[in-house]
Amino acid sequence: MSQKLDRKALMKQSLSKEKQVVNDRFATAEAVLEKRPSGLAVAGARTETVPSFSAESNNNFVDGQVLKVPLDLIHENPLNARFIYEPDVIKDLAASIATRGQMVAATAVVHSTLPGHYVLLDGHYRKKAAIAAGCTTLDIVVRAKQSDIEMYRFSWLLNEERSAQSTLDNAFAWRALLDKSVVKNESEIADLLGISLPNINKTLALLEIPTAALDKMREHPQKFGVFISYELTMASRLISEADLLQLIDKIITEDLSSREVAAIRSRFEVGQERKRKETSRQYKIQKEGAAIGALKEWDSGKVTLEIKLPDSKERTQLINELIVRFGIER
Repeated sequence: MSQKLDRKALMKQSLSKEKQVVNDRFATAEAVLEKRPSGLAVAGARTETVPSFSAESNNNFVDGQVLKVPLDLIHENPLNARFIYEPDVIKDLAASIATRGQMVAATAVVHSTLPGHYVLLDGHYRKKAAIAAGCTTLDIVVRAKQSDIEMYRFSWLLNEERSAQSTLDNAFAWRALLDKSVVKNESEIADLLGISLPNINKTLALLEIPTAALDKMREHPQKFGVFISYELTMASRLISEADLLQLIDKIITEDLSSREVAAIRSRFEVGQERKRKETSRQYKIQKEGAAIGALKEWDSGKVTLEIKLPDSKERTQLINELIVRFGIER
């Protein structure tokens, strides 16, 4: 129990430090904007306050420096915490950039293998919106190179401070961390982020459900928290894909709570249990008015024969008939 509390305490300290980094970044961008009241992308605005990109700037940057860089030289973070981008958010942000310019610079590091290129730590929505707005450049704050694990952690922390990524985002991102051997196991993710190991396991289990179901969840990721997602994972083991898709639709349209989804999943389990306890059909076997056995069959295909034949000749005859019927080798 104490380890869990310690992990949370460390996470709070880390968040506090990262928050200060974010605030410093915003302060840098605001200082630039004060010198350019018309905004970053408005025609006729003074652009000399934000240096244009050059190959030399890639090797001689100052940590925290703001640069205007061509979009085709800016790469997305391969370990970004967010996988799902809502089209409406991109559309609204694109309209804002087209009208007022880019208000806050994105955060990036120098690309490790491509000279003159950068990798985003933060600002993927801004890049997508800039492309949609017809821009050719993006203002970035250049930071020192990060390790792979810090590339993810920095992205996760910034999203948590503003608009946290969804459970589905986390599932894809954590799976990528494991597949790329950035972390060894789920426990390392729990320690890194200060999240309980059961929550990590439940989130990753979500990726077991059919792709069609995941695609439908992508359309409304905010509807699917950890607990609802885990209920869906368990339900997917009990019902058909078509029924699972209907349940997802119901969650979206009726805004079901995790308790309501759990109740639906429980009914599925009861239904499965009833199927497992299917009743048999029994046919009594009689001879000269007396019961000598019974033949039973089940919908599953199971058939049993129980019979008592005191006469050895009758027993031998029946056994021989069954041997021939089923091709049994003596």
